[in-house]
Amino acid sequence: MTTTNDSERRMYGGFWVRTVAFVIDLIILTAIVLLVGGAIYVIPDLLGIKETGFIQVLLMLWPLILWLVLPWLYCGLWESSKVQATPGKLAFSLVVVDKEGKRLGFLHASGRYWIKAISFVIAHIIYIVVAFTAKKQGLHDLCTNTLVVNKKELQRHEQQLSFTPVASNIMN
Repeated sequence: MTTTNDSERRMYGGFWVRTVAFVIDLIILTAIVLLVGGAIYVIPDLLGIKETGFIQVLLMLWPLILWLVLPWLYCGLWESSKVQATPGKLAFSLVVVDKEGKRLGFLHASGRYWIKAISFVIAHIIYIVVAFTAKKQGLHDLCTNTLVVNKKELQRHEQQLSFTPVASNIMN
């Protein structure tokens, strides 16, 4: 019985490991935003159109636009890709899956991201839920029926499930 609990405990990405993964992703995203933002600020200057009113307004809004669009694309594209995780999660062999253990589509990953972003704006403490749920799910995971799991443990679990029907056929 304790083996099952230990196995389950290793299966799901816990609060602290997900927090460190988030910090890694935040550092990467900050670098991306600064690079893209810097390029966007330099281009109008190089073209000599920085004094245009529209460009000035656009340059004031770019930080907001970048911090809305880039993290969404970063999370949505990485989590719906073949690797199923952002680089921060990959550093800890974590992947994001649906309730059947399958890869998320881009729209599913996007919905997960926006619920996470909105819940963070409303109440920063909402992430603490991960520490107290059985499957280590945050509000965004609960709303989108997703799990953050250890890739190796998921593969081990899938192998055990694939052997079970064979064994039951032999017994019958």
